[in-house]
Amino acid sequence: MPVGVTASVTNGPADQTFQAIHQSCSGSQFRRVSSRRRRHKPPNSATHDKRHFSKIWRSSRQPIACRSLSKAQADTVPVQASHTRGKVVIIGAGPAGSTAAILLSKRGYSVEVYERRPQPKHDPIDLKRTYIIALSERGLKAMRAAGVCIPSDAPYKGFVRHLKGGKIQVSPAEGNVSLERAELAQHLISEAKRLAPSVKYHFQQGLHSVKFDRREATLQAEDGSKSQVKYDLLIGADGVGSTVRSEMEHQLPGMSVKIEDSGREYKTYRGLRADLEPDELKHRPGRSIHLFLGSNHWTSLSGHLNPDGSYAGTLAMKNGDFKKLKTTADYESVIRSSVNGVPEHWIPEVAKQCVDSSPSPQGRRVWCSKLTGPGVLLLGDAAHAVTPVGGQGANAALEDCLFLDGVLEATGDNLAKAVPTFDRERLPDAHGLVDIESSFSKLVGNKFEAVLDLKFLKIVMHVVFGSAVHKLLPFIRNEKPAMVRLGSDLRYSEIMQEVNRDAATVAVLLLTTIVIVCLKAARIW
Repeated sequence: MPVGVTASVTNGPADQTFQAIHQSCSGSQFRRVSSRRRRHKPPNSATHDKRHFSKIWRSSRQPIACRSLSKAQADTVPVQASHTRGKVVIIGAGPAGSTAAILLSKRGYSVEVYERRPQPKHDPIDLKRTYIIALSERGLKAMRAAGVCIPSDAPYKGFVRHLKGGKIQVSPAEGNVSLERAELAQHLISEAKRLAPSVKYHFQQGLHSVKFDRREATLQAEDGSKSQVKYDLLIGADGVGSTVRSEMEHQLPGMSVKIEDSGREYKTYRGLRADLEPDELKHRPGRSIHLFLGSNHWTSLSGHLNPDGSYAGTLAMKNGDFKKLKTTADYESVIRSSVNGVPEHWIPEVAKQCVDSSPSPQGRRVWCSKLTGPGVLLLGDAAHAVTPVGGQGANAALEDCLFLDGVLEATGDNLAKAVPTFDRERLPDAHGLVDIESSFSKLVGNKFEAVLDLKFLKIVMHVVFGSAVHKLLPFIRNEKPAMVRLGSDLRYSEIMQEVNRDAATVAVLLLTTIVIVCLKAARIW
């Protein structure tokens, strides 16, 4: 349940705090000396491979013509590929699975996608528990590279945080796109069928087991029947509960996985109306996200504006707390006592829609010791699931696909080289993402725990120190702190490198100051 997007870079409520810290440190009147953008480090140490990947990464920033095509025109531009490079089996037809399918088909691979659930548009469970996803440049770049048409009615216009006493904090946004998760998944499936008609989708067939030494996957249909399929490359894009990852963990030496639950679960509501849009957003097209918070950091209500003017969203609570609520009156009491700013006429309707529904987990963090094995690799939540607090899950998943495309280009589509290269170069980003999100979660959790968390403190020092240097010494740092630019295409590993460097600098400065003060106090200085 992603619950917010900040003004320019990210899509999580935690980032609004870091934006506020940066703005308070840097002020609004400062003119940047240089707008030169930092380039991505390509995912290979060889000079030839660097050139290849850099070329792919730069070209992915260019706008895709189909964004302005009509549907009739767009339907006439499918990908033509010879499909001689090998067979790829993708498990999972979510955003990462379909985006990878398009990019791989364009490279000439024969691609089959297996999904244990029905198509999103035919899946009542998926539609019922769907949530909003805000795509920043990190995710949109991959969609552009794949040639995906971005829906023209899906701009994201901003995030509104509702506080005590009717106060609100507004963060307008530019250039981002927002879609419901099921809507995004279905759109990418439709685009895959248009752009890469050779891609074969098999719905209601999930992965049962894998024999990695034979490059053979066993699929199981809804009726229990099983079939085998051979592959040259197996991609696990099957989410936080990935069967591919589980098979890797059980069969491959050195593969270990850590899974941490967010501690929260949620229920959804739909079809409510209210005059919620602040003046800054009221006359702008697109969707907005509203977050209603209270003194209990476990309980919150979110709502996103739909194109038809209605609001849909989620009620989130600590694991197990929903079991204590038996009636609509119980729900109404919790919302009134725990959440600020919810329209009064919403409360009975939210309670009515939630009372008989089952909660869904809000998210889990997944840390993997490696992302690949013999002829297999992981993408998206299967590789590095995070909670919605930082708003990075879908964006990072889509970026994985573009990263894989760049690695294949850099290695000349030699899978024997590409698979380990992907692991070596993408794994630091996966670990960096999990570290970043874990720190972000402290902002909406127990503040005392946040103060005692070293990773969180390092990020705060980075934002404060980096913002101050950016304002006072622009000739040394002409860009905002990396954490404030989380929604850009800056690699997560590079962000964490800057965080650690700034935190170390601050630590040295503080230690030096303490030593000088002590020496002065002792009349030695």
